[in-house]
Amino acid sequence: MTDNACFGWSVVAALHPAERHANREYSYSHYTIVLNLAGIEFPMILKNITKFERLNAVSINVYGIENTSTSLDKLASYFDKDKLEIVRSKFSTLSDEEFELLTRKGVFLYEYIDCVGKLQDTRLSPGESFYSSLTGDTVSESDYAHAAKVWQRFSIRTLGEYSDLYLKTDVLLLVDVFENFRNSCITGYDLDRAHYYILPGFTWDAVLKHTCVRFELLIEIDMIIPSRNSIRHA
Repeated sequence: MTDNACFGWSVVAALHPAERHANREYSYSHYTIVLNLAGIEFPMILKNITKFERLNAVSINVYGIENTSTSLDKLASYFDKDKLEIVRSKFSTLSDEEFELLTRKGVFLYEYIDCVGKLQDTRLSPGESFYSSLTGDTVSESDYAHAAKVWQRFSIRTLGEYSDLYLKTDVLLLVDVFENFRNSCITGYDLDRAHYYILPGFTWDAVLKHTCVRFELLIEIDMIIPSRNSIRHA
């Protein structure tokens, strides 16, 4: 079965579950009749997922922490603040305004701090000190204003203290993001993402569990060879 047929069958099966023989393709209307695939090429790349969703008014869950290029700041923004339970538990005495400052990824002077002595600086370094050779740019005015507000609000005395707070919130935000993702996997598939090394392993089990497919023993060499040739090693 081709990539587009597998994808189309999976979406149709999720939208219109068959009452009988749910694991059989013939139990469903052909995906080209049910789905709008105009301008969609297969294998579908991630950026085309949103296009497919708009065409078909569906939501495709391809969310994975380690496989996404989305920033931690954006990932954290997807959740209501009351779902950042781990961050809140470690900063339980903060006011709402102070807590709000820690619910986004901070900014840091990675390349400026090239020796331990700079951690003793008693003032927040100017914006140009946040320059990154990876991005070829420095910090934005709004991000620098955020850093300055954190410095003032939390009575930070040195860059070392700023570094400690930055690292602590960075790790805790990532933990909260992953735990929310983990909970959504348990709710949606009754599978724990933490029990899998990589996302494809989780996805494979989710597909098998959702479709109730039972694999038949391959006895024909013409069926075995293509399957064997499709094996990919990580």
